[in-house]
Parts: sequence; structure tokens; C-alpha cells
Amino acid sequence: MIAQGHDVDTVERINPQLRYREPMMLLRNDRGKFVDVSSTSGDVFRQPWVGRGMAIGDIDNDGRTDAVVTTNGGPAHILHNETVTANHWITLRLRGHKSNRDGIGAVIKLTTAHGAQWATASTSSGYLSASDPRVHFGLGADKVAQTIEVQWPSGIRQTLNDVQGDQFLLIEESNNGKS
Repeated sequence: MIAQGHDVDTVERINPQLRYREPMMLLRNDRGKFVDVSSTSGDVFRQPWVGRGMAIGDIDNDGRTDAVVTTNGGPAHILHNETVTANHWITLRLRGHKSNRDGIGAVIKLTTAHGAQWATASTSSGYLSASDPRVHFGLGADKVAQTIEVQWPSGIRQTLNDVQGDQFLLIEESNNGKS
């Protein structure tokens, strides 16, 4: 999802093909290629805004990521994800002991029967925005993560095996790298 808008409010006078207000974009990853699905994803993706910041997180803890978007000179908008899906997910909350408390900078590799995904624990997401520190993975049709590998900023490595999906899981940094 991309919140956008030009930073120069008179850009249309200077360059007529550009717009100060732009609709948000929603892109779907289709086997490594991003496809624009904005036009079929609701009215919110057809409204021109001057988007400035966007924070992502699961506001209501239902396993679907939501967004809060700020606009220049306008209100903040909460985009509550109500997508009906049979897909599975897992959300990880990291708690560092040798590393920083939220595990910011930890690199996580999650592997299912359909392949591997990587994420870096971070709260940065947009201009003057901070997102949920939890790390969310979509599992698709897979109900279990075969492995979850965490490389903490301290250098400690941990591996969890056969982790059930559709849950919020707290991972505490170990002292010796064993789970």
C-alpha cells in the first residue's frame, strides 16, 4: 500500500501531468510481480489525498494488517482490513534481552511448505510514522511454519520448528541461541 501526494501544492501549474492530490495505491504480489489492484479495492483507493504518513499494524488483533494514513492539511484515516480469507498467518512479538527490548533489527526467516519469507523487525514505515513492532507473516494455505529462524542484533540465532499458524507468538531472546 502506498500513500502518496506531491510535496509541491502548485505542481499542476508547473507540470500539468502531475497532481498534488493522488489516490493511494494497493499492490498485490503475484509471484514476484506487483499488480495494481487499487481500482477494485474500494472507494478509499479512488479518493485523491495528499498522503504523508502511513503506519501498519493489526489494530484489532484479528490477524489482518490494518493501516493509519495521515494527510497534509486533513484528517488521519484508519483503514480497517475486513478482507474475508481462508489464509493463515502468524505474528511475532520479539523480546530482546541482550539485544534491544523490541528486537528492532532482528532478521527473521520463516519457512513453510511453499517457500521462505524474510522480514526485519522495524517500526519505520513512512514519513513521521511508526508501525507496530510485531512482525506479521502471511502463511497462505499453510497452517504451520516449518521453521522460524531469528537472528538477533546481538548475533544470537534461534530456530523454532513446526510452529502453528493463526496466533500471536512471543519469542524471547535466549542466552545461548537455543529455543
